[in-house]
Amino acid sequence: MYSFLSNILQRATSQNISGLLIAAPLLHLCYKIIYAFLFSPVRHVPGPWLSRVTRLPLLYATLKLQRTAYADDLIQKYGPLVVLAPDQVHTNDQEAMKIIYDRTSSKSHFYEGMGSWKGVTVTLGFKTYHEAAPSRNYLIQCFQNRNLAILLENLETHCQRFVDVLEKKSKLGECTDGVYWFRLLALDIVTDVLWGEEKSLLLNTGNSGTAFLRRFHAFSKWNALKSFIPGADFYVRNFGSFEWKTLRNDCSDMDVSARDALGRWKNRGEQSHDRDVLSMLLGMGGKDKSWTVPIDDMPAYMVEMMAAGSSTSSHTAAFICWALMRHPEAQKILRKELFEASPDINALDLKNTQTLPYLEAVIKETMRLWPMIPGPLERHLGKSITVNGMIVPPGVIASTSAYTQGRLESVYPNAEEFCPERWLNESEDMNINWIPFGTGSRACPGSNLVLTELRYIVHMTFRNFKAVPPPPDQDSDLELKDVFAAVTTAGHCWVKFVSQPDAIW
Repeated sequence: MYSFLSNILQRATSQNISGLLIAAPLLHLCYKIIYAFLFSPVRHVPGPWLSRVTRLPLLYATLKLQRTAYADDLIQKYGPLVVLAPDQVHTNDQEAMKIIYDRTSSKSHFYEGMGSWKGVTVTLGFKTYHEAAPSRNYLIQCFQNRNLAILLENLETHCQRFVDVLEKKSKLGECTDGVYWFRLLALDIVTDVLWGEEKSLLLNTGNSGTAFLRRFHAFSKWNALKSFIPGADFYVRNFGSFEWKTLRNDCSDMDVSARDALGRWKNRGEQSHDRDVLSMLLGMGGKDKSWTVPIDDMPAYMVEMMAAGSSTSSHTAAFICWALMRHPEAQKILRKELFEASPDINALDLKNTQTLPYLEAVIKETMRLWPMIPGPLERHLGKSITVNGMIVPPGVIASTSAYTQGRLESVYPNAEEFCPERWLNESEDMNINWIPFGTGSRACPGSNLVLTELRYIVHMTFRNFKAVPPPPDQDSDLELKDVFAAVTTAGHCWVKFVSQPDAIW
């Protein structure tokens, strides 16, 4: 077919250069339309006709930070299997999901950009399971419970600093931006856990802290955008506005923060290096030569681990506060459980957080409704999938999303409602479709660390305070937008904390 169209193009333009300029794009469009409707391996799958021909609708939604909403809307309109872009499908079928994310599938081109940092490919960026397995296995070992007991020794100190900040705000009657302050806390925790960083952002919110947060935000947003949208880096570098160029430069400067941290880590002298993930990783790599990373390449891994270990915990903690201040009965139940687990505010035993069922239910319900990585996670199929009798062959890009799976009415009755109680008697299907950390062979290796952080943070926060809605001028619905990681539409999540360590309500 392509040869046939080429002959037409040659005859149509042999005497006329201007004809070439007109005919070439038209014939290319004709080729794409004919391919999409007659030859594409997903031509039998429902979906918008334009999405069959071009990726532009998906790229536009990505640029508008509406990637998740775009995919979910198509599922609601067309059914459990839909064309998302040329030779790309999206589904909410849980049996297909198991195949999409098994070891035979490989990641799409997006991850090559998102998972590399200045020439260094990190765990996220390896396209196949076997390429990623060595570094993944080491990270999983680091975050096993026996190692977390060592890594999280200082967690209570960081949480107490956070409680002190909230106490001051409570006395002044001020509201707290949960997105901002929980991020500071999470970054303090994760940099301590990952490379033993002693500097506290909670205690230092001046210029250096602000610059670090700005770079961190830019990394999360810009790195994903340039990976999804071809040519974005070239266009912004040469023609972008001041705002976009600043975003790009701040992302690039995240390397400065990571290298500075690595320098401080190297210069700790006689101080012990056995209580941070970086030391563990280098120690494991030294024993097993199947995975070794030059020390100068470590900043790339540090940036990846810092993003993975802080964004989910900080945003989820803020979302938990938002949900509980609007569901006071759920907040009362949680605080009652925390008071029973830690009756003496001056002698908290945070080890109890690991076995509190309602605390666990609140965390899982929040992550079901507002997952930090909400949108389609793309894979090139290694095996075919079948949904509603429609077969999609290997090689096609397929995805599911945590946002859509978490709102399946057949799995979670009254799925739009915040109801932690549903997790007190959870079903197998509920667990299968709860995928805020991804699922299958490439699920997040740091999920155990994040969940442990959340248990500690929520325990100390709600053992000391109750959360109430802020004034109307600071109140807003919790709406998310995303490229890859989610952010709040308003950019904030305002909460008013009332100090109440001696009474449940």
